[in-house]
Amino acid sequence: MKPGHSLMDWIRLGNSGTDLTGTGGRVIPVSHAELAKHDRAEDAWMAIRGKVYNVTRYMNFHPGGADELMRGVGKDATRLFEEVHAWVNYESLLAKCYIGPLRTTVNISLVDSIFSDNPNSKLPPPPPSFAQASKASASLTVTATTGTSPTGKDTIDVAPLSPPATSIVSSASDDSLTLSVPIVPRFDWIQKTSELTLIFYTRSLANPGVMVECVDQLEVTVSILVESSVQHRYRFHLANNVRWPCAARTSLESGKVELMFTKLCPTLWTTYGEMSYERLENCALQLHEYDVATRIEITHDSCALLLRPKNNCLLQITPVGYHVSVSASIDGEYVSRSYTPVPASCVGTDCSETFVPLLVKSYPDGCLSKHLTRPVPLGTSLQLSQPSGNFVLGKLRHHHRFALLAAGSGLTPMLALLHYLLERNSNRIEHICLLYFNKTEADIWCRELLENLCKKDKRFTLKHYLSEAEPLPVLPAAADEGNRSSFAHGRVTPDVVRQLTMKDSPLYATYCCLCGPKPFNELCQQYFQQTDHNPKHLHCFQG
Repeated sequence: MKPGHSLMDWIRLGNSGTDLTGTGGRVIPVSHAELAKHDRAEDAWMAIRGKVYNVTRYMNFHPGGADELMRGVGKDATRLFEEVHAWVNYESLLAKCYIGPLRTTVNISLVDSIFSDNPNSKLPPPPPSFAQASKASASLTVTATTGTSPTGKDTIDVAPLSPPATSIVSSASDDSLTLSVPIVPRFDWIQKTSELTLIFYTRSLANPGVMVECVDQLEVTVSILVESSVQHRYRFHLANNVRWPCAARTSLESGKVELMFTKLCPTLWTTYGEMSYERLENCALQLHEYDVATRIEITHDSCALLLRPKNNCLLQITPVGYHVSVSASIDGEYVSRSYTPVPASCVGTDCSETFVPLLVKSYPDGCLSKHLTRPVPLGTSLQLSQPSGNFVLGKLRHHHRFALLAAGSGLTPMLALLHYLLERNSNRIEHICLLYFNKTEADIWCRELLENLCKKDKRFTLKHYLSEAEPLPVLPAAADEGNRSSFAHGRVTPDVVRQLTMKDSPLYATYCCLCGPKPFNELCQQYFQQTDHNPKHLHCFQG
């Protein structure tokens, strides 16, 4: 948010009953011509990935200011958005500003393309009756339905209709049209004498987010997030009492989510109880209150934190590669920053299922980071958002060699990704290397954990780069065995990136991820562009 304005201010405005759409809250399709009419600061509409929003009231909240936001007003701003901050969960942030889908109508004459006698045409000849009827009308109306064939190739089914005009209507722009089938989770349950398990099947590599809210020992709400703006919400009234918290287990490869509750009175139930379901689209950003329960110093300026939900009645699972927004009121002003939760094994202490583990670096001029990491008193009344991000785990499905480039606190999204890749059963990986950039040896996070992982799994290589190092540390022979853990002096360079893209290099990777401060990310992306690495196989975590 823009200085002087907080995330809480924006959420309060959205919940105040003020009509931020300008359409009375009605969802209406918007043509490109209609979109172009709303191109002024006092009447500002914008399309992002096929959805149109009224951003007039957001002008004062945008961190880049009104002038920056006006660059995308009155048009499809998808490409501009992707270039500047594609990681932002705009659908939740602008949910109360949603007007409707962007409609694109294209008129096409199919007579010359389909029914000509062109010998070079790649289309099969139509049946005689179909061709004669269509030629008689001299035009054809088709409906385009996108999908995926069993071979994995995109398909379009074309069916003739009676009107003579030809039109194809798309609810998304060319930049944003995705050929995917919406995910609808499937529910099931199993039990033991002392245990009840609620099961939700999403889809292989759907990478779901999960929020479980306990109302009491009988009432539980489960929200499954498989798309950035869609929630699948299940409300349970259980047949008998259960204990809280539950234990959560997710299988990313199968897409299965299991929530295991201990029964208060061990016995077999005849039914799990009652359930209601609703699918919620364009959900507004939700905040939940947390306190810092545990603080552990991990370096001279960084801490591991365990955040506990108020009343301990919420369990949240963050998808791999996603982050949460943390807000707090400091000197009367709300301040927000994005943090990526890490696996519980990274914080060095026992972690309850309901706690959110974070690694946080304290900056001299960072009022929120200093507030979070202060030793006394521990931070309270923090506002945490639901998970958000744009990382697509399914893109890694067919890759076997990976490279992760992290600078400083940019290690956080890599930790969950490392855990997933090394544990992956289908299409087991051949090699994964982590290039970790810091100023000095004292700045390294999770050093022992990472080096133990090197010893345990020969597929994993760890390389530290120190820009302000004294004499470089010498690792024990066991740790440096096979050169899978090593130190070097310097920063990221074209040569460092090039060794990841050369097929004869031991560090060659077909898919790469990077995360760090903005200058680091931009420099890495620039160096990758100088190689023949496929840009579709490069993901930059930002926030």
